Amino acid sequence: MEEAPKTQEEAGTPAGSIPASRCACGTVTAPPAPHCPECGGPMAPDTLPAVGEILSYTILHSPPAGFAAPLPIALVELVGGVKFLCHGHAEQVGRYRIGRQVAIEAVDGIYYFSTMTLRERIALFWRRRGEAEEKVRSVLRSVFRRSRRP
Repeated sequence: MEEAPKTQEEAGTPAGSIPASRCACGTVTAPPAPHCPECGGPMAPDTLPAVGEILSYTILHSPPAGFAAPLPIALVELVGGVKFLCHGHAEQVGRYRIGRQVAIEAVDGIYYFSTMTLRERIALFWRRRGEAEEKVRSVLRSVFRRSRRP
């Protein structure tokens, strides 16, 4: 019998975060790495918020064997500047835009991104620390930016 995909929560990573690693030199990587890409030192387990922004993306209409078409791939920047490639969901292809906020999830060691609804973005801004007035401005800026995009 085939084993069900292992989600990040099942792997011991808290909800709303993704596994990462951190070096004593300050370098953070996602996905986790055993050695630092900057200094070669050992990396310690860490987590990062599972929210990022699409820096660039492409849609593979003739993907490699084992993958269904279309296969969206994006370069996503997480809070703190960590950048990595992850897979998208074919049913959301029309919703991808550079600069778009996305949620990240790891399943069986593969990172997937999905677009965030207005409700999800409001909840994200509201969870951040700060005064109510600042939170409302952040939500309005996000909605305004989204409404100006084609």
